Amino acid sequence: MSTYGIDLGTTYSCIARLDANGNPEVIRNNEDDSNMVASVVFFENEHSVVVGQAAKENIETDGDRVVQFVKREIGKPDNRVYEFDGKTYTPVEISALILTRLKNLVESQGGTIENVVITVPAYFGLEERSATKQAGELAGLNVLSLINEPTAAALSYCARQFQEDRTILVYDLGGGTFDVTVVQMTMTQNDSGNDVQKINVLATGGDDRLGGKDWDDKLFDYILHACCDENGLTPADIEAETRQDIRSKVEEAKRKLSKKQSTKVRIDVNGSRTEVSVKRTDFESMTSDLVAKTMNFVEATLEKVPSAVIDTVLLVGGSTYMPMITDAVEKKFPGKVQQHDPDQAVAKGAAIYASMLVIEENSVGKGEISSEHGNGAPVEHAEQLTAKFDVEDQTPRSFGPGVIDTKGNKQKYVLENFIKIGEKMPAVFSKTYYPLENNQERVRLRAFEDMSTEDTIIPCVDEDGNPQATDPAHAVKLLGELVVNLPPETSRDTPIKVTFKVDASGVHVEAVNTITNEIFETFLRTGSEIDVEKSAVHQLRISAD
Repeated sequence: MSTYGIDLGTTYSCIARLDANGNPEVIRNNEDDSNMVASVVFFENEHSVVVGQAAKENIETDGDRVVQFVKREIGKPDNRVYEFDGKTYTPVEISALILTRLKNLVESQGGTIENVVITVPAYFGLEERSATKQAGELAGLNVLSLINEPTAAALSYCARQFQEDRTILVYDLGGGTFDVTVVQMTMTQNDSGNDVQKINVLATGGDDRLGGKDWDDKLFDYILHACCDENGLTPADIEAETRQDIRSKVEEAKRKLSKKQSTKVRIDVNGSRTEVSVKRTDFESMTSDLVAKTMNFVEATLEKVPSAVIDTVLLVGGSTYMPMITDAVEKKFPGKVQQHDPDQAVAKGAAIYASMLVIEENSVGKGEISSEHGNGAPVEHAEQLTAKFDVEDQTPRSFGPGVIDTKGNKQKYVLENFIKIGEKMPAVFSKTYYPLENNQERVRLRAFEDMSTEDTIIPCVDEDGNPQATDPAHAVKLLGELVVNLPPETSRDTPIKVTFKVDASGVHVEAVNTITNEIFETFLRTGSEIDVEKSAVHQLRISAD
């Protein structure tokens, strides 16, 4: 089957596969003469939707018909929608258009694409992950799994150069998101007795609203105000075409400042030619707070693993080309910083992981292995590469059910954290509960995610579905519910075994009536319908009488 890895980025996206020798390679975007596709969608009219660099060129002139940075909106609770020509589009549907563009890129070069692994920021919760997977499915892709971006980058790094028993910090600054992850890389043996490289994620952190876009915005404002000062204008006086001219030159100016101490930007302002000189020192000064913010995340992540000794720092993401980033990281980790394919490493790692999944699936007899893998590497070459790795990632959130605590004189609705943030993934945990009353007809088992490491917390709703005050730091979210129908005359002492399973793609919840052995299960994903029935008797309680 045709297997690829996709880095679905905030500002740029990238798709990769294994080549004929089993090495990961990025599919080139010949139309834009680039290895990337701009994650921008322009709704030109009801019959034409443009994705990529051509869409990006319309940001200032037709900005109300352009959608960009949609990765910052996908899976978020505000349910933002975009409307063009009488049609509405969700962030999932916009992301699907970008993924379709990548799919068409492969097909235009004679390839076929079916199975994919899509990357996500390590700190994405269930809703963001499920929405990303939905976008892939909407684009006609079979999403084998998701993989965290820093983990994919580490996998790509390990494929290039292996160094035994090393602890790596991945500093991933992309166009719109920032990840920092501590990864332990060790040599071990698999069940077959073969040596494999084990990639174990120890800690992670980040911000899905911090990335190269923020540097671009500050440089844009600097050039805009310089043009105003030179011509005696205010920002409101600057025409849309001029703003677009500035915007289109910001990225190029930023790239030049990564190689030179200064650069000049020439802008036509209301018919007058204006030349703005930008020094690297000025650019670094105006964005120093952003650099500091990333380093604060580095410190916070290191505090989660105080015994870890960092051997290598891997810079990932196109924004790490900026000298201010390499300087800041080098100052913290002198002599340990490496930079390899920063804007392609994530997609390449995803391609390796996708190949691992396909070969693993075929190795247990689920299908025939074709002689070619992903329209690229023959299977033997793919196996030689992917058989070297064992990837062990972390849960991005804590997960558990909402149940009734009957201890004491008053019943209390609580969230029991089955699986806690930072545990090895995939993770599985089970616990037995009981109906609240005799003769209950059904149980409504609600599933939550949160950022707490406590065993029990107060969730965001009570047993009747009413909002409750909770610590904002816990970031509790109601994900969905599983309805368990009970047979007539069910005793309140009937054991109901509840199991949560968490992997990179989502959360699977199962409830088993251990008397009848009837199984109820659901795969939770964003958009789950919550039919809150205001009756406390439809809950589970923690302990038997």
